[in-house]
Amino acid sequence: MASIAQNCANLEADSLCYGHPLVEASFVDDAPAADLGAPSQRAPITNLSSVRTSALDLAAGRWGIAILNLGAMYPRTHKGPGIIVMLAGAAEITNEIDPASAPQISEPLSTATLVETTLFKNPGILPRPLGTAAVDEILLIDATDESGAWLRVVNEGKVAWVERDNVARLNAMDSLPAIGTGAAFPFQALSLATAADFPACDQAEPMIAIQTPGEMSVNLTVNGVDIHVGAMVTFQQAHRNALSMTVHRGEVTTIFGQTVRQGESVIGILGSGRDGSAQVLDWSGALPVSNAEYARGKRAQTALNELARVNGWPEHKTFRHRPALVHVVERGESLYSIGRRYDTSVAEIILANLGDEPIRLYRGTKLVIPNPGSGFAGRGSVPLDATRDE
Repeated sequence: MASIAQNCANLEADSLCYGHPLVEASFVDDAPAADLGAPSQRAPITNLSSVRTSALDLAAGRWGIAILNLGAMYPRTHKGPGIIVMLAGAAEITNEIDPASAPQISEPLSTATLVETTLFKNPGILPRPLGTAAVDEILLIDATDESGAWLRVVNEGKVAWVERDNVARLNAMDSLPAIGTGAAFPFQALSLATAADFPACDQAEPMIAIQTPGEMSVNLTVNGVDIHVGAMVTFQQAHRNALSMTVHRGEVTTIFGQTVRQGESVIGILGSGRDGSAQVLDWSGALPVSNAEYARGKRAQTALNELARVNGWPEHKTFRHRPALVHVVERGESLYSIGRRYDTSVAEIILANLGDEPIRLYRGTKLVIPNPGSGFAGRGSVPLDATRDE
């Protein structure tokens, strides 16, 4: 992990860094292959198809690490890191975006407001106001929306939108790229996998860490499922058909409507997509992170902070998780009474404790209590036969 600081200093946006042996990369058919024969070598991600790092091999001195700095989705005025992706051990990530379809963001144009105008968070029919710009205020513009009626403002690296008619017109505006609702940048949609069998050394377990810059969040599609990430998360396959996602800082919102907060993990059940790739069919309920998951996040954050230090980027603290609350069942208790006692959801207690067999409540049974104090809720939509009180 410490070798990242030495090998990946001065890491440019939209580039891959070979951190530690062994790293293999593949590129689109018409792109020249980069020379990734030794640590510290770099490659642009523009035409990168996939990256794979090697498992622990003590005899050969290998435990592959690769770093990707994804910056294409951020304006050129954004200073600091983009989305940082770290692969460690037997891990692989695949770009699901066609390079030919990705917008090419160039240096911004300078224009001025014609009237006092409102800056918005997004273009369209229902934009959210962010603030105002005074008359004759200089704005940096680097893209339009699909209609061409809105311009993206990128002053100081912060993104806002302004109506085109409210700024001075420049002929060069006609050449700005259009960023539509479906526009995607390299690796904004990706597939990832790690080995499901772990080495004897638990500190060399395979993982993939993704960190968004500062408080900026981003939409990603991971194994076919859209998620909104404003955090540092790690991924690891707990089984060939199960992908674990742990949030170590911030939160992640999934397309299924759930929010996974820092200090929580979920399991994604994998199935085959139309193209045969592994896709997440659904996420489980959130569970408190285990000690092993916390340790994994701490290793990842320490390495990412080493990378930040040598590149002059902000560092982040690892979230210290609360130990899982465990309730020991007493005679006469039910899931309903336990949910009432801890002011939490019965359905979440069931999801947090379901194994291969239905839950059986005996005196002395240990139950993980997720999110105590979050508000009592009865069984809800959980089938009644999911539990059996005895």
